Amino acid sequence: MPVSDLIVRWGGLRAVAALAVKILIVIVLALVVPLLALDPFGATHAPAVEIHDEAEVVDDDALRSSLEGIGFRRDIRLAVFTTDDVDPYAKSDTVFNDAVLDYALNRQPSWISTADPDVWADGLVILAVSPQGRWVGCYFGEDVKVDLRTQQQIQDAAKGSFRMGRWDVGLQTMAQRTADSLGRPIASTEMAVFVAFMSLAAALVLLAWMFWSRHEARDAYTQARRHFTRITTDYDATQIRAGTIPADDAHGAQVLARFAWFEERYAGLVRLFGDFGSPRGAQWFMGGQRRRAQVLAASAKELDKVDDVIAAASAFLTLGPGWDKAWENEKGPVREDLASYTDLCTSVAESTRLAHVSFDVEADRAWIRSREDRLAAMTFELVLRRITPSAALSELDVIAADVHHRCESLARRALEADTSSLGQERLNRYEHARRADAYRSGGSDYQGWWSTSRSGRVQYNPATTIRVNSKSAGLRAPGLFASGTGPMPGFSSPVAGLVTGYSKASTYTPPSSSGGDFSGSGSSSHFSGGGISGGSSFHGSGSSSRF
Repeated sequence: MPVSDLIVRWGGLRAVAALAVKILIVIVLALVVPLLALDPFGATHAPAVEIHDEAEVVDDDALRSSLEGIGFRRDIRLAVFTTDDVDPYAKSDTVFNDAVLDYALNRQPSWISTADPDVWADGLVILAVSPQGRWVGCYFGEDVKVDLRTQQQIQDAAKGSFRMGRWDVGLQTMAQRTADSLGRPIASTEMAVFVAFMSLAAALVLLAWMFWSRHEARDAYTQARRHFTRITTDYDATQIRAGTIPADDAHGAQVLARFAWFEERYAGLVRLFGDFGSPRGAQWFMGGQRRRAQVLAASAKELDKVDDVIAAASAFLTLGPGWDKAWENEKGPVREDLASYTDLCTSVAESTRLAHVSFDVEADRAWIRSREDRLAAMTFELVLRRITPSAALSELDVIAADVHHRCESLARRALEADTSSLGQERLNRYEHARRADAYRSGGSDYQGWWSTSRSGRVQYNPATTIRVNSKSAGLRAPGLFASGTGPMPGFSSPVAGLVTGYSKASTYTPPSSSGGDFSGSGSSSHFSGGGISGGSSFHGSGSSSRF
């Protein structure tokens, strides 16, 4: 198959190029960055080796040959120095440093920088050992110096061999560890491992995000197609049902306002599907594809729900086939609010009991039972045609408004009954939260279920009720609240947040404080950064230690 045909099959040049860039970024993060951090490239420079075996413990020629075979990442002058001109009983940690410096000043002045006689020459690395004194050290020019931790690691690398008298092997090990450390973009091994790990993790996250985004886009598009197919199939039937809804009825008027919005958005949805097209191959990985597919799915889903509202309104307002199912769903928000009211009664009874406050919630519970009985009676009256569907919906509005009013009243009265020192503060916090709607943070929308001890959990769909609530489909329809029902009713949101608001306020206690200040002492230490200390002002980089 020609390359051009393959590119077209995978979604076109632009989509393939965008996917290739993302894959390249993943490769760089997963492979290139970790390799550079852990084992940087470019170690191709052979060092200029000097052997100064004053202790006569190494094979000069063999050692020089092995050291010249070690690759550095830059040009290095590598000096090996062995000496026993050190007091083996000296305990000062500067004695070996001073011995190396004395040798440089008296015998190897080229080791000292000409620009600054208080530091080592640029490009110089000195590896030193005292077999009898059992000292090992490493020293660096200013342009190649490393931190004290790395210096210690270089020295520690050789100590095992030095303890067995294998001086050549120990010096080779030091040189190799030095070569590994110099010129690294990240000098610390631990930090290099951390960077490599984070880069690999970023690559995996990016790769996972790419395939997750592709999956979400395809899933959203599948959902959008499913909803759109249902809307298209039922479109003619929806128009017929809308024609049966009485426009002079307050509840029917707001449904028809949503239907007008439905028709307008349906034409727009057709255009959206045309613009989205039928993505394939690399197109699913393109930036913004997931968001566009989700917008498409959300639009189609909302219109599908409006379609269900129109069907429910037509069936219920005309008491046609299926009106009973529409009525059961219509009672859902009110039943959920009554269940929340019951929970509030339980919460008030428990909190006032713990606070040793006499408070009776039986009147509230009796009212809840009476409204539940009324809901059952309304169903019977609808069956016998003793009440009109519109009157039943209006009575649901009245019950819903009463529930909100009674819940707020109960919560306030219970807090006012709290005569403790925190009672007024708790009431103030509740009032403030109520005014700011903060108590609704956990219940701004109906959940779509309620539960009772007798029937357990009962499900309903708040998005498809005829009466408007905070989760209704088509709330953005122009003129919705101006047609028939007026402004958005205050009982359109659930009272569940009131239960949460009361519980938080009634259990509020101020944070405890110790009444004292914490004080402590500590110590800090400073080090010279590896500079040699002694009787002079020399501060070249380097250090030594025992083995």
